[in-house]
Amino acid sequence: MTYFDSIIGQDSIKAHLSELVNRNALPHSLLFYGEAGLGKLDMAIGLASLLLGRQVFSQPKGTAYLEAVKEARLANGETEKRIEAEGLPIYMDKGDAFWIRPMKTTLRVEQWYSLLQDHLSVAGNGNRVVIVEDFHTANAVMANAMLKTIEEPPEQVYFIIITNKINTVLPTIISRCMGVGFNSVDVDTIRKALVARGITGDMEQALLAGHGNPQLVEKLATQGRIEMLELAVKVMDILAFETRWFSMISLACESLPRESLTELMHWLRLVSRDMMALKMGAQDAQLQVPMYKTQLLRLLPRWSMQALSEVITETLQAERALRLHIKTALVVDGLSIALHDAREED
Repeated sequence: MTYFDSIIGQDSIKAHLSELVNRNALPHSLLFYGEAGLGKLDMAIGLASLLLGRQVFSQPKGTAYLEAVKEARLANGETEKRIEAEGLPIYMDKGDAFWIRPMKTTLRVEQWYSLLQDHLSVAGNGNRVVIVEDFHTANAVMANAMLKTIEEPPEQVYFIIITNKINTVLPTIISRCMGVGFNSVDVDTIRKALVARGITGDMEQALLAGHGNPQLVEKLATQGRIEMLELAVKVMDILAFETRWFSMISLACESLPRESLTELMHWLRLVSRDMMALKMGAQDAQLQVPMYKTQLLRLLPRWSMQALSEVITETLQAERALRLHIKTALVVDGLSIALHDAREED
């Protein structure tokens, strides 16, 4: 058993990080990047555990640890509604492992100042590790505060920064961190790992649609659906066939948090690409979401190649707007109008 056992694949990263720790050559600032679902958080928790010589936060994904924190907050009189809406500024495990997560949807500079003033301002008795999750949700103030710290890190403190969007990270932060890129995992490795976990279901269909993303494959195999992917197909259908398209899309998206809307943009792009591929005669193995082939074939006559290419352009612009914290309703409304106009023009 090792601290990295919960991670599917990424063996070269596990080996490289372990070797650096054993040689006492690990840089004090690391940047883990790659799409969601490839094991970045579990790798960060595993590395923190290796540096401290004990399991921290629990695996996988700190789930058991976070549940224990929730129970403690409930016992302290906090309501479940508040706990669901607001995380803690900093999560700690025995005073030498720190985990900063977005509060609601954003990393705040106050969290970083609290870490520095309350926990890192005094010398420790050994290694200390700080995990910063979802760094792509940080604003410029938070990013610049972090930059000043990692330029001159406190003694024996390691920072592990995690992001799904490397293009949103300041170049100055990238230059001061050891970048660790996470890539897709081969299907045989995913299949073997999920079977060992007792996961059944339509594994081959899930592997085909998951494109080397273990979390996505597991979700498809166990649930048979992905909520934001279903919504993406629904949005394309509404735009193609419904006269009340504006209100229907607004209602479908009004309660979605910013992160879910960002995921929706991703699936809209994949759906549009599959539709373009189908227009060119692509086979199932060439599709990103082959399980929706029947629905997409129904939509093809209503969407031109030009309109489908606009879906890619407009969703990328919508993602940028979401990162700038423009109101989600405005982003959704602007996107739906742009896509409707693109389809109608053809």
